[in-house]
Amino acid sequence: MNETRRILRRQHSIHGDDMPVRDGAKRSLIGVIDDGTKTVRFVIYEAERSEELAAYQLDKTEAQPQEGWYEQDPKEIIHHVKACADNAIEQLTELGYSKDDILTLGITNQRETTIAWDKFNGEPLHPAISWNDIRTDSTVDAILAKVPDRNKNYLKNISGLPISPYFSALKMRWLKDNIKAVRRASRDKRLLFGTVDSWIVWNLTGGPHGGLHITDVTNASRTLLMNLETLNWDPMLCRLFGIHRDSLPHIHSSSEIYGKVKDDSILNGIQISGILGNQQSALVGQNCLQAGQAKNTYRSGCFLLYNTGTRRVQSTHGLLTTVAYKLGPNAPAVYALEGSIAVAGGAMKFLRDNLKLIKDVAQDTEHIAGQVFSTGDVYFVPALNGLYAPYWRKDARGIICGLTAFTTKNHIIRAALEAVCFQTRDILEAMNKDCGMPLSKLHVDGKMTSNDLLMQLQADLVGIPVLRAQSWDMSALGVAIVAGHSVGVWSCERWRHHATPADTFLPTTTDDDRDARYTKWKMAVQRSLGWASTKKSITMTGQKRKSSMFQSAETLTPPGSRKNSTDIDNVINNINPAPDDDSVNIDDIIQHSARKFSIFVPLKQPKDEHTILDDAEYYMNKKECDYGMCQCCQSERRLQTDWKTIEEIIENDPEIIFDSEDQPKVCETKQEGSYEPPAGGIIKKRVHIKKIPGIFRNICKKFTNSSPT
Repeated sequence: MNETRRILRRQHSIHGDDMPVRDGAKRSLIGVIDDGTKTVRFVIYEAERSEELAAYQLDKTEAQPQEGWYEQDPKEIIHHVKACADNAIEQLTELGYSKDDILTLGITNQRETTIAWDKFNGEPLHPAISWNDIRTDSTVDAILAKVPDRNKNYLKNISGLPISPYFSALKMRWLKDNIKAVRRASRDKRLLFGTVDSWIVWNLTGGPHGGLHITDVTNASRTLLMNLETLNWDPMLCRLFGIHRDSLPHIHSSSEIYGKVKDDSILNGIQISGILGNQQSALVGQNCLQAGQAKNTYRSGCFLLYNTGTRRVQSTHGLLTTVAYKLGPNAPAVYALEGSIAVAGGAMKFLRDNLKLIKDVAQDTEHIAGQVFSTGDVYFVPALNGLYAPYWRKDARGIICGLTAFTTKNHIIRAALEAVCFQTRDILEAMNKDCGMPLSKLHVDGKMTSNDLLMQLQADLVGIPVLRAQSWDMSALGVAIVAGHSVGVWSCERWRHHATPADTFLPTTTDDDRDARYTKWKMAVQRSLGWASTKKSITMTGQKRKSSMFQSAETLTPPGSRKNSTDIDNVINNINPAPDDDSVNIDDIIQHSARKFSIFVPLKQPKDEHTILDDAEYYMNKKECDYGMCQCCQSERRLQTDWKTIEEIIENDPEIIFDSEDQPKVCETKQEGSYEPPAGGIIKKRVHIKKIPGIFRNICKKFTNSSPT
């Protein structure tokens, strides 16, 4: 009831005595389901009015079973959607409306978060894997091993995205590889995959009883499985990641009537006509519907989207290409470049929780940082988990440099705020190089934008006006617009020319001053690189764990010891080649012999693969010609994706089957005369015994008591 009174007072302050119903101008209502990382909201708008009429939200439970793992309860999401809808619609009575006035629903959601469920009973097969979960590092390495040069950017000209744990395809592959229930469901053809929008729509429209398994182009473009040109699932990408197309939702536009709610909730009977990923929805809500406009959302991280219109720009400076929206089945798709900042508001929490420099993030950061006029040349690079766009360096770590005897916590806190602004400029610089269209203004939203000092610093450091939305969350408004557009009550064309209320912050520094500070920021970033050693998985390095067939160095005895003969007997028993076998594992024999018989045999060191992400300068100097996306080169000279090579790799990949206990087994075609290793043994290379140097043939002869021929 207190929430209802608050909304009534806000409506009265906006409309005065002309409340929506009192003046007879009763409008159609649009309901919005807004699923975020930490909360679920249900918001109600009047058509063509940007102010929230009624809203209710509930916090979500996020589990972290291991470091870097983040999970959510899919059933809790559905429960919160219905509970929030009940409470928000209950407020309508006091406002002169009812549930029957809600004409349609829109859905906006956290992107990339992945859910697997059983299509016959509707039960989730595993908790939802959140977008920021990094458990799929080993899966990434397995996929990269199939890609020429192990280049993370190899698929960008098809999907617009690098091969990264961030995206849904890797989470789907991990679930199939590691979760029994998912494997069984896939084998029995009852597995469904989807992002959160698909899960919500499927449940609201009937679930196991005819629920719609759909998604929109914006969410599909974040899976690493959609072809940006065809706007459909790419067969080769699905095959590369091992995801069957029957388990994926059908892709629709962002604005069309998909179906009606068919359940026992208060939303029953209301049609659903709009779906957008939350960052694309904020782009629409900020009225960035023209090419060359951009918005930035400031939260624990930052998400900056730049509208490129119907032109699909392939970034050569570390940015992602994504679909911004598609306003109808027959409307053209509008694309965007996106850059993500890993740590923004997270840096303020770090100062509070780890360094104890502040107590309240919202109040202390602006108050304490505002007590000094500059950082005193202190720079804070908050690469606490590496750097995202445009650097993409996992080996970067946070640093504070430029400290002097006069540095105080005020300077460090101000440097943390400036770090957010500098990272935003990094992305804007990359976007300018990719598009050639300098930005004239930056639209912003998110909880951090309530900090006036941060907004002024942002305007000063990018040199363009910063327009802050009067509502901190614009994602709900964006999907309300596209949902209303599809049913004819909210014109996107009129919204395009609508003057969105905003607070404007103008630059107050000179170009020379801002460029000098930005140069020092780049110097600080350079010093943050290379601090963490990036350990590659077994799949990437090609090294496999040593099996138990050889003893560790600690258990080996000196050559002259009586116990040495026992060691040799153990090795013989472990190797135990068949009497008629003509091939042995030469790598293991050589490595073991080098220890036992003091023969120096140089071992090959694994070559450290150099990828485009290991060197910022490498890809910062790349041009469109290098990616085959330019118009100046002849078509036959343009770089094309070598799908034939990928297909051959996939075809030659060993088949994996599961036994009666669902244990994975690798099936390889045996070659005649090859050596079959004992249980637990691992073969690196097979060669004919005649090709082994004489000294090792004698060793084999001694071990096996057989005469090599």
